[in-house]
Amino acid sequence: MSVKPYKGKWVIRWVNKKASTAFSKESLCDLIAGYVNPSSANSGAANKPVLGIYQGPTISSATTGKYLYSNTAEVPVLVPASPRASMLMDTTGTDLAITDQGNRFDMSTALLVDTDANTNGAVRCIKYLSTSKGVFEISRGTNVSGTV
Repeated sequence: MSVKPYKGKWVIRWVNKKASTAFSKESLCDLIAGYVNPSSANSGAANKPVLGIYQGPTISSATTGKYLYSNTAEVPVLVPASPRASMLMDTTGTDLAITDQGNRFDMSTALLVDTDANTNGAVRCIKYLSTSKGVFEISRGTNVSGTV
């Protein structure tokens, strides 16, 4: 599982991560108080906007080198550079359906869209591919539950 750019223009931005923050390669991330963090169920809330797709290696407590887990460091994040930039993402929860196109959903983890939740509406489904995979855009605005 990973989050992959699907269409549109994307650019790399280098953003600071806090020390002791773990990341999965090619996972969705938020910008919180000036630091990049892995996306979660709270992503998309007013103070936790989704930023883009983390592009560095997986970071865990065992990571060494440039992206040392215990250090604050700049990490690469792929951010949308065009209004309709979209991502290929896996889902969890109720099966994704073609009728979900246009609906906003929360994140379950930094790698999975939660089709059972839409409190913060972090991403919006723009194309149904299967019951467990779709094309999504980062929602713009805050607390935008449900359909557009």
